[in-house]
Amino acid sequence: MPSKGLHLSSVRSRTLQCLEKLPRLSPATSQLLSRLARPQCSVSDLTGLVEHDPVLCGQILRLANSAEFGRAQPITSVQHAIAMVGVGTMRKFTLASSLSNLFARHPKPNGFSLARFNIHAVAVATLAELLAEELPVESPQGTFVAGLLHDIGTMLVAVNLPTQFEHVLEVAAVTGAPLLQCEWDILGTTHAELSGLAASRWELGDPIIWAVTHHHDPAQAEAFERPARGRLGLSVVIHQADEFVNALGMTALTLAKPSAEPPELKFPGISFSPERTLKQFEQQLQTLGEAFH
Repeated sequence: MPSKGLHLSSVRSRTLQCLEKLPRLSPATSQLLSRLARPQCSVSDLTGLVEHDPVLCGQILRLANSAEFGRAQPITSVQHAIAMVGVGTMRKFTLASSLSNLFARHPKPNGFSLARFNIHAVAVATLAELLAEELPVESPQGTFVAGLLHDIGTMLVAVNLPTQFEHVLEVAAVTGAPLLQCEWDILGTTHAELSGLAASRWELGDPIIWAVTHHHDPAQAEAFERPARGRLGLSVVIHQADEFVNALGMTALTLAKPSAEPPELKFPGISFSPERTLKQFEQQLQTLGEAFH
């Protein structure tokens, strides 16, 4: 009888094969990620990038003309749409949509909602970026993209291994065991590791790779990140943003339930008052929720 270790190794090998089906980043998507990774961008910058992608153009025009944004007159140009909805919201919507569009042709299994996944990813990315504006973070320019990608491994399993994905959810729901443990037992890996491997294949840079790989356990990233004295590694910021958003009930999957009280945003050794950050986050969250529903 084969040992459990050999069985797990075989399962892991089969799971990692789904990386071979990882969509390639088109030049347009690569340009979007690099140009829009930083929060400062103009209407003309965003318009110039989006107009080269017909799918994104259509999505942005539909969003601008949707009931949520209550436009009395039809909006027919991307530039007008961005100006009306707002550069900040459109930047986040564009980045999230450009990544989820890579998987658009794949059927989605039971228990997976693309809207829910996108809202969680953008919420984490938004909070992480706001934190990076207030805190001394190493490699802050990668914050939004790292937050956006931290659970991309979940998407990779859902679209390529739907049966195993549903099995993970079933076991986690029945046993109450942590999702990461269920993933390891069934897949031989975790969504966090797969997220890191995807970021590596997309050549998004070491800070983003380490942050998404270790977003559940940032202490594991310390040996790689080696932030300067008095600065935070990116993985710590993504971890805290993810924990906070999950506690609000805005989870990527339906398993977790909201906490009675979100965790306090604390960074040992660094003076930080979260009130302004959380007020900005609440304001942005309302608009983003409308955009992705």
